[in-house]
Amino acid sequence: MAYGVDRLEGKEHFVNGKWWVSPLNFEPEVINDFRGKKVQIHDVTLRDGEQTIGVAFSPEERVAIAEALADIGIHRLEIGMPPASKEILEGMKRIVNRNLPSEMVAFVRTIKKDIDLAIESGAKTAILEHIMNPYACDAAYGLNKEEVLDRIITTVKYANENNLKTIFMGWDLTRGDDWDFVKDIYQKLAAETKLDGLVAVDTVGVASPRAVGYLFRKLSEWLPDVPLEFHTHNEFGLANAGVLEAVANGASVIHTAYNGLGDRTGNVATEEVVMMLELLAGIDTGIKLDGIMNASLTVENISKRMLAGNKPIVGRDLNKLETGIAADLHRKFNEAGFDVTIQAFTPEVVGMDEYHLVMGKNSGAATIEYYLEQNGIAATDDQIKDITDRVKWQGRVQHTLLTNSQFLKICHDVIGS
Repeated sequence: MAYGVDRLEGKEHFVNGKWWVSPLNFEPEVINDFRGKKVQIHDVTLRDGEQTIGVAFSPEERVAIAEALADIGIHRLEIGMPPASKEILEGMKRIVNRNLPSEMVAFVRTIKKDIDLAIESGAKTAILEHIMNPYACDAAYGLNKEEVLDRIITTVKYANENNLKTIFMGWDLTRGDDWDFVKDIYQKLAAETKLDGLVAVDTVGVASPRAVGYLFRKLSEWLPDVPLEFHTHNEFGLANAGVLEAVANGASVIHTAYNGLGDRTGNVATEEVVMMLELLAGIDTGIKLDGIMNASLTVENISKRMLAGNKPIVGRDLNKLETGIAADLHRKFNEAGFDVTIQAFTPEVVGMDEYHLVMGKNSGAATIEYYLEQNGIAATDDQIKDITDRVKWQGRVQHTLLTNSQFLKICHDVIGS
């Protein structure tokens, strides 16, 4: 049996020139929970992302980020919390005045004056937040269940009366253990107000992926007519897995922040969630994948929070191939007609420069042969081995990749002029 490109053509897990992921993702037992799902991305970079230590956006910077995100088709932008500062409110107004295609959302507390500021910003959608951990309601705020319910219903109704699309966000939801408290409040809220969405929040990222799935099954039972959303953080590195469980069990909106900005460990990264849903769950998000890199650069430059080179999806080193075995496999796959080789997807899919071989401490003969060909240099097998050993040594000494000039110097030392 021949295992060539032709065998893979037409299969969901493989698109030559774009991506090659696991066929296990598309087994019926795995994929059926995602079939036909519509998922919107609610980007919180301009609100929760700005809560990253040391990050602050001017009104002009807020506009630039909003434009970059709207340009790739992000469905909803949480553009700020207007009572936080006059500068934030000004930035929100400027964004709204741009008439961008994304839905603009204001984030407010369950306080009427906050809602008035949301209206002043020009946003037509508001997320109203209140803590849903009963221990915090009691110990920190001195509120019993009836008082919490009264505050939430009163302000949601006020937002309804002012023609705002109204979404309720109960934060620190996952650490409470009185689910009758949650169920009673949410069901009465849904019955007595016009609720356009409800956000389940794992504020400090402490629910396992399975727990997230369980939570959304329960919320779907309690609130069958209310659209459910998910907002989480990455304390245990499991936030993306939680997102998949949320979507599989009823979430239709996922809250994300570009480059994973946000409080403490950050929010789930917009670019990671989009690519995960598209490539691993087969969900068409409608986001322009080839614009992902540009938006990442915009947020990185403005936030002054530099990304690790190996950051998933947009790490600046992901299009570089150094290790000898991988470089050899890459070249052999290419020769056999595979455009996607030793990576999940080609860098061009997200708007990154194309894949290329680099020289460093892990380089092998395949990489050296490639660079010899590129520079029009002939070498014997013994010379190739000597050049390879010298490239490896130089890479270890300088702790970085070699330039082509350095390579040519090594070639001259080994082969001569």
